[in-house]
Amino acid sequence: MAFIQHTNCPNCGSRDNLAEYSDGFYCFGCGYKKQKNDINSVRSRLSESRASVMQSDEQDISTTNIIPQKAMQWLLKYGITQKDIDVYKLGWCESWQALILVNVPGYWQGRNFNNGAKYLSRGTKPLIFYGNGDILVCVEDVISAIKVSKADNVIAIPLLGSSMPLELTETILERFKTVRIWLDRDKAVEAVKMVRNLKQKGVDADVIITDKDPKEYNTKEINEWLKSR
Repeated sequence: MAFIQHTNCPNCGSRDNLAEYSDGFYCFGCGYKKQKNDINSVRSRLSESRASVMQSDEQDISTTNIIPQKAMQWLLKYGITQKDIDVYKLGWCESWQALILVNVPGYWQGRNFNNGAKYLSRGTKPLIFYGNGDILVCVEDVISAIKVSKADNVIAIPLLGSSMPLELTETILERFKTVRIWLDRDKAVEAVKMVRNLKQKGVDADVIITDKDPKEYNTKEINEWLKSR
């Protein structure tokens, strides 16, 4: 399933949340999906399903909308509302004891509430855009993206880590004129390198470095940080 482009969603009207893949479409905003049924797409699905048999159990995950208290408290700490939970389809996976933040074809990521790593994930990281605006803000995690997307004229993308994939760089060059990189403070060096790379390609890019993670600020504070750049 190869990514082709982001485009308009016929279901929710989003300008760019609909991702077109080699075998179909998926909207990261409303969950709308549609398969392509031309002969090449069908052949592609058959070929990819055979190739991914060994990974399918890891990439598929079952969730419930009944989120336990420990996970709800974690969300509330960052000002995430029930509306946010519903809009972005956050769910709970009992078998992994994880709050699932992203669950799309071929990839899922969850905040682990068991022993071990803070985050769990399986599959190939997708490009997921939150909000609608002219300024692209790149952050590390999903909760930060949700919070930042509530600011004025902003569309946010979680890097799901601290590196910028080539696919995102290409998307930026095609679609965005203004980019802000706002990673957690311990990744300031990585953020500066990303900005330097984008500037060399002619993008109006700047870095935001704060004492706290983006998700720890409210909308007013986020707007102030963005306007300062």
